[in-house]
Amino acid sequence: MQQVCLLTVVSLFVTSAQCKTPGLQTRITDRALEYATEVALDILSKQVTGQQIPDQHGQSGDVKFDITGMNVKQFTKPSSRVSLIQNVGLSWSTSGTGLAIHGDFKYKYRKGILNFRIKISDHGSFDLKANSINFQIKIEIGMDGTGRPTMKAVGCSCNVGSADIKFHGGAAWIYNLFSGQLENTLKDMVGGGNGLLCKQLNTLIDVNGMKSLQKLPVTVQIAKRFLLDYRFLSKPSFQTKFMETYHKGEVYWNAVPVDAPFAAPPLLKSSDTSRMMYIWLSDYVFNTMSYNALKYNQLQYNVTNKDLPSGVLNTTCPQSTCIGKIIKAIGTKFPNTTVMLYMKSTSMPNMTVQNGSTVVNASGDIVFFAQQPGGKYTYFLTLSATMSTTISLMIQNEKVFAKVLKLPISVTVKDSKIPVSPEGLNFIVKGIVSVFVEPKLNELGAAGFPLPVINSVHFTNTQLTVAKDTLLIATDLKYSG
Repeated sequence: MQQVCLLTVVSLFVTSAQCKTPGLQTRITDRALEYATEVALDILSKQVTGQQIPDQHGQSGDVKFDITGMNVKQFTKPSSRVSLIQNVGLSWSTSGTGLAIHGDFKYKYRKGILNFRIKISDHGSFDLKANSINFQIKIEIGMDGTGRPTMKAVGCSCNVGSADIKFHGGAAWIYNLFSGQLENTLKDMVGGGNGLLCKQLNTLIDVNGMKSLQKLPVTVQIAKRFLLDYRFLSKPSFQTKFMETYHKGEVYWNAVPVDAPFAAPPLLKSSDTSRMMYIWLSDYVFNTMSYNALKYNQLQYNVTNKDLPSGVLNTTCPQSTCIGKIIKAIGTKFPNTTVMLYMKSTSMPNMTVQNGSTVVNASGDIVFFAQQPGGKYTYFLTLSATMSTTISLMIQNEKVFAKVLKLPISVTVKDSKIPVSPEGLNFIVKGIVSVFVEPKLNELGAAGFPLPVINSVHFTNTQLTVAKDTLLIATDLKYSG
């Protein structure tokens, strides 16, 4: 059974008044909910059409009847409205639903007159049209003890305005004896809190809706080492035009999920409701990942010739450019071998988002070793490096992607066993470090940073705003379930 888009959209993000500053915040507007109900009614139509209705048996005066083989042949979409209820959730109401039901009947007529007894029995089929059906249901949205959202159907009511039945086969005058009672029986089956439509709606919310919520990624593994935590901080907040939610938005070391020793900064304020959904993503998300990457020694790498254009780290190169030729002391002291660079961060890379630009500041050491016979390495140089990387961000396939725009790197000699000229430092920066670092950063950026959405919901007409400490994503939605 397909999921209802209304439930899917609601289940994307659920929380409210936060006990701590969130790393991620969302706003779902009434436009999103209106779109969702249209899709929801399409799905409800498919689920109700063809629905089997239990057999009915009854008696009206001298007529006993059996109604069997009933099923819904047609569902006419109503007009609908979703409103937000403060501290509760949603109220979904419709008007003008229509149903067409086909079934079979048989009856027995027994009537005694004086000493005569009249016995008539027959069978045939019928078509019932139920019109002006209105229903209303509330959806309570909350959060369980693990930070996952919950939803529950409350107080479904359904009223059938009119019903018209048409019989095929048999004696028309006998139909009049029980048609009224049969119409009322079928109206009660369709309408009421326990009728056909309310049962379908309760199932969609309490069963299908909760299944949909289970697919919402509240934690996502990154590179098998990190855990992105999108769990909810509290229950949802509902306003007249939108609902807002607040998420933890923190990246942990997967094996030891401990909070970072710093808090998320305040997010950008916005009152806009022109799009269906808004997502505020704090630079706190990136910075908590950086913190754990440094803490658990993930920001270090041994750079060798396999990571660079052929021969750049050779100490001897008669007909090409290599480190031993540019820094002659290396070629003289360590001839006919290769150099390895041990690169490591000495402080946490920090992302700052402000004034339309995104910058990552980082610093570290570059330690140089010359390979010796027998696989041993001899240390000879340490450089201190700083870089301030400007990146561009884009949203695609419900992920945040990044690309390096500027990568200025400066280095100074921290310790050296050999003389190094300014030309030598320039070669190290441009010919080795930049050539290795920029592709690695772009490779990470091309992997994408996942946002907490269900696979069947996609972004369209998306706009990204870069503001202080915040990436603000404004988007419309398209359901493809």
